[in-house]
Amino acid sequence: MDTFAFMIHPLDARDVARKYRLAAKLPPRLVERLLCWLPPVNTAHITGVRSPYNEIEGWFVGCPLTSRQMLSLPLEYVLQRIVQTGRLAERLGAKILGLGAMTSVVGDAGISVAKQLNIPVTTGNSYTVATAVQGTREAARLMGVELARAHVAVVGATGSIGAVCARLLAREAGRLTLIGRQPDKLERLAHTILHESGLAAALSNN
Repeated sequence: MDTFAFMIHPLDARDVARKYRLAAKLPPRLVERLLCWLPPVNTAHITGVRSPYNEIEGWFVGCPLTSRQMLSLPLEYVLQRIVQTGRLAERLGAKILGLGAMTSVVGDAGISVAKQLNIPVTTGNSYTVATAVQGTREAARLMGVELARAHVAVVGATGSIGAVCARLLAREAGRLTLIGRQPDKLERLAHTILHESGLAAALSNN
């Protein structure tokens, strides 16, 4: 049977309180300090996932750091905690690990984590791109908008997900505006899109 693990983490102290009731009575910063002492957690065991071709099982493994901690604590420490959680997934028997929420954002999008584990690691970005583009098409259909005549704007176009969405939508949209904070990256992306699709994208870094 194929097996997987998906890494999650609390967004804030309120998420911690959903699992540990005592945390609801403590100040949020104290909860975060306590999380630094908490080992990675096996939060759920998923079974009964079947298709005509295969059956899989997996686990949700929890990295005990909030979103704020992942962005504010030293990167080396955060990566160490993510790797520890990945090793829990290995011990449980997972054959692949997906990084969820902020665990796929901090550092180098999972590259350093993958080098320290013995199982493949994915950020899930490809799935996010696919659902975002399909969702855009469906929203346009429901509103009676033809993408070939529409002006599409991609916010965060220089990010790993936004850039791929922009390149895919450039093949279908009538006009395209790329929005991001780094002008040099916007210009490089626009050049790539022009080469791939022939569409000249407008740029905005405001």
